[in-house]
This record gives sequence, C-alpha cells and structure tokens, in this order.
Amino acid sequence: MKTLFLVFFSAAFSNFGFAQQNYAPASPLPVKNLAIFGRGLYPGNDTTYRLLKHSGFTTLLLSSFYIHADGDLYSGDSHQPIIHNGKWVGDPSYVRRVLDLKKKSSISRIEILLEGRWYGQPPNTFDFIRDWYDPSKTVPGIVTGIGKQSTLYNICKVLKEVLNADAFCIDDESVYDSPSIIAMGKIAASLNMHMTLCPFKGYTYWGEILKSSNVNVVDALYLQCYDGGIKNEIKDWVQALKTKQPIYPIFMVRGSFNTCDSYKGSKSATEIETQLKEFKRDYPEITGAAIWQMEDLKNFVKMGCAVKEPTSGTAKTVADFLSQLNKTLKSGL
Repeated sequence: MKTLFLVFFSAAFSNFGFAQQNYAPASPLPVKNLAIFGRGLYPGNDTTYRLLKHSGFTTLLLSSFYIHADGDLYSGDSHQPIIHNGKWVGDPSYVRRVLDLKKKSSISRIEILLEGRWYGQPPNTFDFIRDWYDPSKTVPGIVTGIGKQSTLYNICKVLKEVLNADAFCIDDESVYDSPSIIAMGKIAASLNMHMTLCPFKGYTYWGEILKSSNVNVVDALYLQCYDGGIKNEIKDWVQALKTKQPIYPIFMVRGSFNTCDSYKGSKSATEIETQLKEFKRDYPEITGAAIWQMEDLKNFVKMGCAVKEPTSGTAKTVADFLSQLNKTLKSGL
C-alpha cells in the first residue's frame, strides 16, 4: 500500500505541473477512523493534548482556521493570524504540542479544518479560494493560481511543513464553488497531503468535487448530523454520491452551545450510539465516525451537566467523557 501511495503522488506531481518536493507522504485513513474535531486547542495546554493522545481516537481535526483577504490564515480560537506574510507566526507551544501528538499515541492522522463564513458573515476562506485559484485573475497583494508561488499553495505548504498536517478538511457552508475546491485538491496532491470534505447539504456540489478528484487525494467525507444537518440520513448521501470514499457521520455532544440540553441535534453518548447503530444498519460498510468538538466536551464538564441534567450523560471529567465517547463509537460500529 505504501509503495502504491508513493507511486500515485509521483505521478500527481507530473499531472499537476508541480516540481517534486521532499514532503513526507500523508498518513492514510485509519482502518477504523474514530475522529474528533479540536476547537479550543489553539494554543491549548499539555494536559488536554495528553488526554487526546491516550483517548483511543485515531484522527484529530484541528479547528477552525480562516483565510482572510490579505492572504493570512487565522485561528478561530484566538482570532489572531497563525500565517502572516506567507510565514508561520503562530504560537510555538502549539507547534510543539501538535508535532508530539502522534508519538506513543492513538492519534495517527492530523487534519486542518478550513472553515468558511456562515450566513450574514463577511467574506472569508472559500470566498477567497474562489477568487484566487484562477491564475488569470489579478488580486492586489495576492499571488493567484495554485502554482508553488501562489498564496493558496503557500498556506497549505506552511501547514504541511510546520504542523506536519496530513490533510485539510473543507467545511464550506456558503460559497459552493466546486472548481476552486477541486483545485485545492491538486495543491494537496502536490504536497503529499489528502483533502477531506465536511458537508451538511448539497449533493450536487460535493458530488462534483468527488467526480473530479482522485480517491487517493480526496479520501473521505465527514457528514454533519447536527444543526443544519440534523435530518441527514447517511443512506441518502451514500445513494446520492455513490462514492468510493468512506462517509463518516459527525455527532455533536451535549455541552454544545453552552447547554446540557439537547439543542440543534446535540446528543448524549447513549443517543449517539443509538443513531450510529441505525446508520450501521443502513450503511453496513461504515468504518468510522466523528465527534464535534473538544471544546464542547470541556463545557459539558465545566457546566456540571452530569449533575445538572442527568439524562445528558455521566461524565464528570474530560478524560471520562473522551473514554465514554470512544467506547460509544466502537460499540456503534
């Protein structure tokens, strides 16, 4: 498998017109992918990262990051740039923690969640990816296109070099411009990275990206099953997309939106297990699932949800909550 992976990426450089670089191949998807989204981890603390390393989860999606009009990349946790003028300017302790994640750890894959604007927000991320990927366009202060001198390429390159990221994850909920995201997949291939997709609606848009992307690059979908995607049934997405890539449902825990109650589809560990087993019946090939998000696990504990609202769960520490969720996903699969 490793040999085939290297052969593919060698061909990818030629096909996409990039000179070969000495970038290490990205980690493939775990056979059973138990993923967790990591909002609240920048810059984080050693205790939280240590808990994640021993949590039993296999993939961590670092979130959320936003591209701004000047070409800088911002952390949603601190609202400060981590890439400025094409260089890493983020917290060095964050780099140390992320680079340590895979050492003697259950975590084997690290993804970067690129998030866009919601309704009514100013342009960011996917607006600019759409405006910049075409080299024939001129944008002041931006090197357009996807070549190795381009602004978009450099953002991804820095994430690869500094954080050793294996993939970036596309959470587009507003722009829906498939040619520009297909182009981002080409950047991923040139850097020996993967790209994953994070839909909550829009079969046509996501299907167009899949049809025009190599399965060795765009290698998975994380399906939002809460908030705007609360009514999503995995069987409908499997039928609509007919994709070779695995589809992993994302579940939102109680503690989200600062409430112990079920809100916008947030669920207790027991409720997650029930729904995952239903998805398994409809999609027997399912090989993983994801939890949104680490910050909400902390909120659950901080608010004392186990006492305040017993039906929400029993976890009284973050370590307990991680363990319960890990067992829940394994049981459901």
